[in-house]
Amino acid sequence: KDISSITVCLLDRPRHKRIIDKLKDLNVNIKLISDGDILGAIYVSDPKYNVDMYLGIGGGPEGVIAASALDSFDCHFQGRFIFENENDINEARIMGIKDFEKKYELDEIIKGDSIFCATGITNNEFFKGIVLDQDSYISETLVTHKSSNLKKIIKKKNLINEWYQFLAKIGS
Repeated sequence: KDISSITVCLLDRPRHKRIIDKLKDLNVNIKLISDGDILGAIYVSDPKYNVDMYLGIGGGPEGVIAASALDSFDCHFQGRFIFENENDINEARIMGIKDFEKKYELDEIIKGDSIFCATGITNNEFFKGIVLDQDSYISETLVTHKSSNLKKIIKKKNLINEWYQFLAKIGS
């Protein structure tokens, strides 16, 4: 693709200012989102979302979760650690990380089979958020499973009373 036809999605955060400025200098299309970094990464899974790449500086757990989702869609993923202080480096050493500059590929982050589930809480381009309907609520959940090639949005209607009963049961 011509670089001016590429669309990059990022969270609209001050920590991304340098990345956004560089993308603007390159004349790249930018899609800023206010929240949902994992969802932003999933936008690359289907051309209908018109997102070619997701970039961001964020947490390791979110990166691993996004990698798991993208693994089922046969997408490309790279990630690396960014250390803010000596304590972060020491924690990485304890986890067995030796190369602090290494770029990890998807198959190094997600080894073997992967399952991913995410429920929409608020409306977005991917799925509807929770809809309240008198005594029930409707949710949409994306479920992926790499080895069975499952990629499905499950729409479910749940009775609110059953949800309260479940919460009461686990709370006791």
